[in-house]
Amino acid sequence: MLAQGGTVKRICLLLFCAVTMTVNVFASSSGDVLRARILAAEPGATLVVEAGVYAGPFVIDKPVHLHGQPGAILRGDGLTHVVAVRAPDVELAGFEVRGSGRDLSRDHAAIHITGARAVIRRNRIVDSLHGIYVRKADECRFEDNVIRGDAASAGPVADPLSTALKPEMGEVCGVDAPEDRRGNGIHLWNSVGHTITGNDIAGTRDGIYFSFADSTVVKRNTISRVRYGLHYMYSDDNTFEKNTFMNNAAGAALMNSKGLVLRGNRFGSNRSHRAYGLLFQSVDDTRVEENVIEGNTLGFYLENSNNVVVRANRLVGNYVGLRVSDSTGGSRFSENVFRGNIHPVETSGGNQANAWTVDGRGNHWDGALVLDLNRDGVGDVAHREPDLFGTWRRSFPAIGLLSSSPGERLLRLIHSRLALSGLPGVTDPHPLVASGGATANTPSHSKTGDKIAAAPSTAVSP
Repeated sequence: MLAQGGTVKRICLLLFCAVTMTVNVFASSSGDVLRARILAAEPGATLVVEAGVYAGPFVIDKPVHLHGQPGAILRGDGLTHVVAVRAPDVELAGFEVRGSGRDLSRDHAAIHITGARAVIRRNRIVDSLHGIYVRKADECRFEDNVIRGDAASAGPVADPLSTALKPEMGEVCGVDAPEDRRGNGIHLWNSVGHTITGNDIAGTRDGIYFSFADSTVVKRNTISRVRYGLHYMYSDDNTFEKNTFMNNAAGAALMNSKGLVLRGNRFGSNRSHRAYGLLFQSVDDTRVEENVIEGNTLGFYLENSNNVVVRANRLVGNYVGLRVSDSTGGSRFSENVFRGNIHPVETSGGNQANAWTVDGRGNHWDGALVLDLNRDGVGDVAHREPDLFGTWRRSFPAIGLLSSSPGERLLRLIHSRLALSGLPGVTDPHPLVASGGATANTPSHSKTGDKIAAAPSTAVSP
């Protein structure tokens, strides 16, 4: 009986090894077959790829369309890019792409693109350094992809103003531990004219990274659990609409750029000691309209940014709603709602270079006593919003314990009517009585902001 049992075990072991060898050979040969099909395809051909595991890497050096059926997996060798797009007009759709190399100095990616007008859509990208990396390739489209990095959550983030973040030489995305094995979800460098819509990115280093990337439209993307949802510099004339940046270490950091439009986006629950919902540094000639900025440590910070139109946004439930430095000038704030923030506004001085009313309409300030004798919805007397503890709070954080105290509320009330000498803050000549006029065009997800606004005590604290 023992001899028979040993024979059975040996037979099972041999069968298992044979099956394993068959599967490995099939995966490798499937990759060879797909490479042969790409090699034999005529330019412009469409290749339908059946379900299965296809061992990479793959280099696409002619304009072809690869359509993966459900279950089609392109698996890298862990040494380089899984798919390298080197020709223009390539389409890659419907695949799971996994297993890129991990060398940051070589910008390894699941999909690495140097060919113009690439279309990357409906793919799932996992287990890779960068998700999609674009280098000097114009007019690409990235639609409805799911990109998952190695990290399920983001830790504390360094202040981009204090660390002076800048592009590295050759655009190598070098980082310190513990993020040294994480790349970006979508990384754009030295290119123009892209369209990025409907992508879901989580767990990468940064969600979308722009550097010297102009004239791009970014719509309806969801980015969460990353370091910076949007990390952006030296990129002009780009549009961001209806995107969601939630639960990141910081929502969006935009620097050294001009001619931008941010409309209908949501920046929420981006929290750490120095986290921003939205940060501008040296951003000029830009429109920020109808966005919801809620539940952040610091909602919106403008530093050295000029001629920025900030209109009809909702800043609700933040620890600090808006911080405007005195280096920012020529900007216009109107029809915004400040509600449920522990500190609505911080300034670094008198802030005389910016306008807080446009065409006779100012902003709605939570708790302000607004006199409106003719009932046109616009206050007849200016509202003064003080920054009582701004500079002290940054130097001595413990002073924040006085926030929303009876004494602070009394000082706010007195200053709103008598303009106490020496207090920094802003003056709104025509405050809005109600928030309705400032929210007619805000996105539907502003309902969350209403809930926070109704309960100021829910505002995040650092």
